[in-house]
Amino acid sequence: MSPSLFFAAIFCGSCFLLFVGSADAIEEWEWKRLTRKRLPKLRSGKAIDAVSAKLADQSASAAKPDVTNHPSRWKGWRSASVQSVKDESPDCRSFVFVPTDGEPFPPFLGGQYLTVRLKDPSSGKNVSRCYSLSSGPDEPHYRITVKRVPGGMMSNLLHDTIDVGDRIEIQAPKGKFHYSVEESQSPDPEPLNLVAAGIGITPMLSMLFQSLNERTDRDVNLFYQVRNTIDAPFLAPIREIAKMLEATTGVRVHLWFSKPEDDDLRPGDSIGRLSAERIVDRLGHHRGEYLICGPDVFMNVIAEGLIECGASADRVMFESFGGKSKSVGALAVPACDPCSDASDIDESNSDDAVGWNVTFQTSGKSASFEAGMDGLLDVAESLDVDVDSGCRSGDCGACVRRLLSGEVRYAEAPECDVEDGEAVLCVAKPVSEVVVDA
Repeated sequence: MSPSLFFAAIFCGSCFLLFVGSADAIEEWEWKRLTRKRLPKLRSGKAIDAVSAKLADQSASAAKPDVTNHPSRWKGWRSASVQSVKDESPDCRSFVFVPTDGEPFPPFLGGQYLTVRLKDPSSGKNVSRCYSLSSGPDEPHYRITVKRVPGGMMSNLLHDTIDVGDRIEIQAPKGKFHYSVEESQSPDPEPLNLVAAGIGITPMLSMLFQSLNERTDRDVNLFYQVRNTIDAPFLAPIREIAKMLEATTGVRVHLWFSKPEDDDLRPGDSIGRLSAERIVDRLGHHRGEYLICGPDVFMNVIAEGLIECGASADRVMFESFGGKSKSVGALAVPACDPCSDASDIDESNSDDAVGWNVTFQTSGKSASFEAGMDGLLDVAESLDVDVDSGCRSGDCGACVRRLLSGEVRYAEAPECDVEDGEAVLCVAKPVSEVVVDA
């Protein structure tokens, strides 16, 4: 049995025992692909322990999956169909996508994101944003979970216009904020500490899935800050994960409620705001990897506090809600070191780019690059040139366009795929007059 099937079968078997007659609970984790024939084999605690031990031995010597060069990975946009839509909380909704061309989706690393594109019916223009994947990395579908943001263009388009059977365009999963396969496959891996607030739970859920697919003997701590039960996406299944696995694996779930309602709290839950000091106090140490996702203030305070408490700065990573433009609803910024040195900034952040003329050939518009602009995308938007954008940090590749003439440079190399003669408009700055195919 493959590791992924083992993990799914444990959940399916446990869900079957705990939720007999509850179709919603079984559907939540989408284990329909497992037949009932597998369930009896995993109803015994001894059977689970035996398979778990075997899996741990196998995972230690497993080859690192080459996600970047997977044969089914694609470049550019690809059509996908909406298989299901599910409300996870009053303002958070999950969308499950499946291929429309018969070719399987490639696996990804837990924590990575999906760039999605829709046409805005009111303007006729394409809108693209990036959302963390909340599904398991080796599932046959992709799932994103989107929080409706007042005034947010893409989040409201998804909530208001997308339903089962609709089609949407997506790019292959990307992102530097992800689960570390190398650490997991080491003989004695350090603890994996996942810290989330609100919709920031989505990449953590994917990383939790991958961690348990890789091995079940690693210490994994999930710290989840919520307001109350009603407003917390995935809280119910996360509680069941803890209930099912804490006795036989290294998984521990720690919940903090800022404004609990009646009957919200269970033994072990905490009231108040999560802090670095409380995390370290609960762990009893400051070792391991720390991956953080949530509102900017939450992440900054937690990251800085963990470092002050003794955590290594290069082991504390976080992902923000949106790129430099603070795009609403996006979970797309590559993980970054909260202690980055300003002296590392490249000279392309100087004013050398200011004043160069930028022409968009297809639309027949041009303007000068102005002070304060982050890249050619800002020029395009100032001229109302229709260019896709997502992360606005050089990571997703949505804004890549052909550079017909001229030269550009980057503060740091873009993470997305870019070929000779192309430019990543959100982070490319001109060093001459440039002409862009847009």
